[in-house]
Amino acid sequence: MVEIPAAFVAKKKRILHDLSIPEGEYTDLSPKGSVDVGIRDLIGEINSVDGLVTTSSCAGRISVYLEGAKTESSDDGSSQQAIVPGGKGRGGRWLFVSHDPIKMNEGSKSEADHITELLGMQSAHRKVHGCDLKNTRFVKFQFEPMILHIMAASLHHAQRVIAAAISAGFRESGIQSLKNLHDPNAFPMIAVRSSGLALSSLVGFVGDALDEDEVSCMVDDHYLEILLSIANERFLENSKRVSRFRNQLLNEARKEQIPWEDRDERRDRMRAQGQQRKNTNKSKMEDVAGDGYHEAGCDDFLGGLGLDQT
Repeated sequence: MVEIPAAFVAKKKRILHDLSIPEGEYTDLSPKGSVDVGIRDLIGEINSVDGLVTTSSCAGRISVYLEGAKTESSDDGSSQQAIVPGGKGRGGRWLFVSHDPIKMNEGSKSEADHITELLGMQSAHRKVHGCDLKNTRFVKFQFEPMILHIMAASLHHAQRVIAAAISAGFRESGIQSLKNLHDPNAFPMIAVRSSGLALSSLVGFVGDALDEDEVSCMVDDHYLEILLSIANERFLENSKRVSRFRNQLLNEARKEQIPWEDRDERRDRMRAQGQQRKNTNKSKMEDVAGDGYHEAGCDDFLGGLGLDQT
């Protein structure tokens, strides 16, 4: 068995204490502010495994996000870039977040209008005049599959998580931090994730001259319906992969724990087990041979019948 360091046990205890806080009082840094219901049981099961503890999670979500300002003024009055391309920027905000599929009545005009409003935009279908990318803040529609961050007590424990994740379809999973190679109080951090199910599209904007509360949709209703339909399908596939990951990881954890051994150690162990079975079988045969069928017993039996053995 791989020994679990006392420092890991202490860190896990603190994390589990925080997770044990009643739902109404618990908060974290996610938009929702708490552990997603869809993977709450999975989180508990992973945390029941020795050598593993979850540090952050998302069950998967549909989100609509308005990016922040792309430029900001410096002290000398000049403007400078506030974010790198693709970043969220300062002052960005979530317009919509759901950790469950969205029910729709496709083909209904009222439903189409409802979808636009549900996603936090107005059905203006305005165009980005002049494509002023420096001042235009875009709205991004996204589907993101489950992501888990798990701290492991050792690389041995981490390898088991990564193998289960990749096999289940979370192919971009891997170790994010190896500070443990130099710091005895640090431990491998694993990210269970997949980019293959991710979906992203620009659907709206806020121009520099517009009020921030006026978020304009720049795609038609049918396009939004298509995006939501695809996202709903990917929610289902995400659930299947989560289930496969759970089953493989927990089944492996439930197996009898056998210490890791190299090829020579395994050969010696198998040889010793074989010799032990051989000795056990030999002992059983000797017991059978001694059950009254030895030579002296046969002589007494024949003599009692008045028969000569010669």
